[in-house]
Amino acid sequence: MSDAISDYWTAKPPIEGRPDIQTSDEYWEKEYSNQRKGRMQDAIDDYLQDDRVSARRAYEEILSCVDDVINYHKKEYEKAVELKSLMLGHRECDLLECADSLATAE
Repeated sequence: MSDAISDYWTAKPPIEGRPDIQTSDEYWEKEYSNQRKGRMQDAIDDYLQDDRVSARRAYEEILSCVDDVINYHKKEYEKAVELKSLMLGHRECDLLECADSLATAE
């Protein structure tokens, strides 16, 4: 006699009517690209459908967003360059303090 609970949990789900899910990298890259474009379209639609927002304001705010990205990466770049410089031993020091430390090391 079969156990109904065991049969329920071990049964394979039916395949009929289920979508064939594609998992190739090409498929997912295209899917992400379409979703990204959709998000940009939503933002543009939001600006264009708002009667209180002029085309000029939409243009200026999009440029402002691009400038924000540029400034963010510039700051991170400068921080990374400074860290590398410190790691290579290029550190600021007071001339008298450095001379004293060299004299005591000898």
